Formats: sequence, C-alpha cells, structure tokens
Amino acid sequence: MSAGSVARNGETRGRRRGPWVAVIPQRDITSAKSRLLLRPEARQAVVRALFHDTVSAVRAASRIHAVVVVVDRIQDAAHVQSPGVVPLVLLETRGMNDALREGAHRARELWPHCRLAGLPADLPSLRSEDLDVALKVAGRHERTFVADRQRKGTSLLTAAEGVDLNPNYGGHSRRAHLGSGAIETLDPNIESLRRDVDDLDDLLDAAMGRPGAALTGVLRSLGYPIDLRPARQRFATSAVAQ
Repeated sequence: MSAGSVARNGETRGRRRGPWVAVIPQRDITSAKSRLLLRPEARQAVVRALFHDTVSAVRAASRIHAVVVVVDRIQDAAHVQSPGVVPLVLLETRGMNDALREGAHRARELWPHCRLAGLPADLPSLRSEDLDVALKVAGRHERTFVADRQRKGTSLLTAAEGVDLNPNYGGHSRRAHLGSGAIETLDPNIESLRRDVDDLDDLLDAAMGRPGAALTGVLRSLGYPIDLRPARQRFATSAVAQ
C-alpha cells in the first residue's frame, strides 16, 4: 500500500469503511439500577427512560447505521422499538460483558464488516454530536474507549472491522480497557458521553443538565421540576425508597 493511499485520520482512502453498529445491553428493568435507591415503580420508570433516551440519541448520531439492543425480556425491547433498532433477547446472560459479546456477534452476523460501538443504557444526557466526534476519533484506531466522569468506568468501547470488542466493563473498567490495548479518547467535545447514571446523585445531576425527553418527562411526573434547583432535595426525599 502506498503512503498516499492512507488518509491523515488513519482511514484508508479508496476503501469503503464498514458501518458503525452500536450494541446497547439493558438488563431486566424490574431489577436494574438498584443503586438509585428509589421506590420500585419510580426506579423502573427512570430505567425505562434512561434506556429510551440513550438509544434515541445513539440512533440519531449520523455515523450510526443501526443499534442492537440486548435484553433479557422481550417486553423491555418494546420501549426502544423503532426503525434501525434490532432486539436480541438473551434469557440467560452473565452480565454486561457477556451481553456485549453476544450483541457484537449478532451485529456481525447482520453486517459482517461493521465497526462496533458498545455503550451502557444509562446515558440520558448524550448528545448525538458528541458520539459522532468520538466515533470519528475511533475510526483511526483498532479499539478505543471513553471513560466516565470519574475516570474509573467506561461509557463507550469501539472496535474496527474484524476486531473483537473485548469488553471489560465492571469495577475499574477504564484501567482494564487500557490494559487490553484500547486507546483512550480524550477529546474535550464529548462530555455528554461521559455522564452515565449509576446512583441518585448521578440522576439528579442529569436532571440539572439537559436530559432526554423521556427522563425529563419521568422526573416531572415524580415531582422534580427540572428548572428549579431548590427542588433537588425535595425530590430526593419524596421519591427514594423508605
């Protein structure tokens, strides 16, 4: 291959790159996100909203061709049903990494030359433009990842055509992904991609920012007026599990 056949961003000129396919696992909504410490009905409504807003933002990214959602209940997939979203129902999975591997396998059955983008289902503030920026950077490398705000976890993991995603989510996944050879994306223009929701503080921080329409609606129904900062403590007191 001549030097002139390689573009500056690392992508090969004259060769059509494989489409980006996102893989988003969502565990059973009835038991997910226990760390939110909300009443069961409130927690489930929030989890459904997180899932919906995440998939909607990912699907709207200009670089994403399709989304594979991995669920363990078919009814959970109904919350994100739309063109370009392919459900994969796995009745028995061993956590997020197993779900991502199975979702990646399914994606490459449908699109053999696709590039993979694995994301959690709890990014309600995600801007499609930020994901596009991260995927543009990812196009220069075999595997990349984006760390969460605490720089301990991972909010995006990518793999080029023919490369295994090799997910290592859980605990200190940033360290694990670095150790596996993935390149960390440090672009400052992807902040919304780092804002995952693990606990009540994360949820309230998301509410203070620009959450998606589904989460905004759920929080308002639970008594949290998005535009009023003093209401933060009142919401936390009224909605948490007793």
